[in-house]
Amino acid sequence: MNKTKIIKDTIGKTLEKQGFGYIRKEQGVVWTFGRTVNSVEQNVYVQQHTIFSNEYKLIFWSSAKGNGVKEIGSVLAEYANREYWTADTDEDFFELMKFFSNFIEEYGFDLLKNMLEEKEDTFETLERKQYFKEHRKELVDKYDKTYHVLGNGSREEQLKHIDEILWENREADDSYDKQQEIYELWLGMAALLTEIILNEEGGKVSYDTWKVEIKRDKRVLEVRPIDTVVQAWLRYHMNDKSIMLVWAMAR
Repeated sequence: MNKTKIIKDTIGKTLEKQGFGYIRKEQGVVWTFGRTVNSVEQNVYVQQHTIFSNEYKLIFWSSAKGNGVKEIGSVLAEYANREYWTADTDEDFFELMKFFSNFIEEYGFDLLKNMLEEKEDTFETLERKQYFKEHRKELVDKYDKTYHVLGNGSREEQLKHIDEILWENREADDSYDKQQEIYELWLGMAALLTEIILNEEGGKVSYDTWKVEIKRDKRVLEVRPIDTVVQAWLRYHMNDKSIMLVWAMAR
């Protein structure tokens, strides 16, 4: 069976209607279609499972910030917990590609259109970024008085101290009050992280970018203080302390 030909003849012909072209087969298990719309790149992938060669899934990707990747379960609730579809025979494979093609026709094109627009981050909303801008110094004062981070040891020790604080506060239930407490802790640790970097390296904080960024005077890569703290906390919340994430991303 020529899987590539079947994919091109089913999914490929459907995607052609919206300007997608076949790009390549990657690593023997991913078939890629792509297009560019007003500088936004979008890809549609058919991916074969790397272990189970009779299982496949359909993936949508957009370079527009805040979109990432979507799958069928992102659209249809009945498939929310399903990642791969099985095709044991040649006929099954053909029918599965027709199913994927029909999904693209019925739902995928609307999904891709929506994914052309940059999305606001779920935590770093415009309102929260404005709050961080207006109250960053207050957050620094409040949380440094509680945790004594600034000036306590070397720069790396201060960064690791933030990691330890996030680790110690990794537990959180679903109550509204506890969530708000954790959210403010994130902003407080991000304010301290910002202060450490500005004190050590200088730079400028950009609040109007997709995520708050610290552009450092002598380094090419920026630091996203809120995002760094949130990602670290989420890792620790899952009891994964294999790496001190704030330290690793901001040292």
